[in-house]
Amino acid sequence: MAANNANRGNNQPGASGPQQQSGPSSAAGRGPGGMFGGRRIEKAKDVRGTLARMLAYLTDYKLALVIVLVAVVVSTVMGLAGPYLLGVAIDRDIMTGNLRGLLQTALLMIGAYLLNWVASASQGLLMARVSQNALRRMRRDLFDKLQQLSLSFFDRNPHGELMSRLTNDIDAINRVLAQNVTQLFSGMLSLAGILVTMFALNVWLALGSLVVLPFMLWITYAIGKRTRGGFRDYQMSLGQLNGVMEETLSGQRVVQAFGQEAAAIRRFDEANEYTTNSGIRAQSLALLIPPLMGILSNANIAVVAGLGGWLVLRDLATVGTIAAFISYSRS
Repeated sequence: MAANNANRGNNQPGASGPQQQSGPSSAAGRGPGGMFGGRRIEKAKDVRGTLARMLAYLTDYKLALVIVLVAVVVSTVMGLAGPYLLGVAIDRDIMTGNLRGLLQTALLMIGAYLLNWVASASQGLLMARVSQNALRRMRRDLFDKLQQLSLSFFDRNPHGELMSRLTNDIDAINRVLAQNVTQLFSGMLSLAGILVTMFALNVWLALGSLVVLPFMLWITYAIGKRTRGGFRDYQMSLGQLNGVMEETLSGQRVVQAFGQEAAAIRRFDEANEYTTNSGIRAQSLALLIPPLMGILSNANIAVVAGLGGWLVLRDLATVGTIAAFISYSRS
């Protein structure tokens, strides 16, 4: 162990080594066309197999996952009920001056949104517990695997990058399991429910509200494709930065003995700068989606309002239906 530390320390201040070969100095971005940040981005060789192995850690929590799915369904249905009840309140109660009916509909809306909140909170808390327990097993299996690998493996791979696998990459998986899986299911279910409800209320308004949907899907696909490469590059650069820090600290005595503090600082600054730029590129791409979606959402509302007003003037729609469609369109 002492010899290995000494070797790492001697390699640390110099300009060579595995970190320098693909290091931060090659940070010139070349766009998403197979290269990102000057380095080729690796992709999973077996995406389905990887997802299957990851989801296998959730098999011990089937009952909890069933409860989560039920909560997602309840939350989605209650979210769909709110705008529908709003339209009913306008057409049946407000337009006719039915105060008693308005009060009853308002109470139903409050109950629907309250149940929506309870279901959403429950699924989030339960999924957080499930994901953390699954990640505990994943970290343990990964650590056990490291104990079985040969010494040559640790010579080829910087210790900081291996630590990044156990910390940063596991944290990224946690975000997928705790948030993205339920959000994906909830989003697909909500989209299907909204489309069915829209066409049931008014076919023409439903068709009009779908005008901007292809643009939304195209923007999400185009930006998301580049964002994946950006965040993958960021995770890789973060692992390299951890490798630089671990090797420098473990070989600090050698660095000081040979007076190589300035070289160590320069190498850290390069890795740190490259990680920063990678994070900025990834975050900047991801942050493009909300404002673009906001513009398209407002355009969709304008289409619904304009078309709905024209239909109302011809007694083909009601004011309450338009209000419900606007609410659905924002979703």
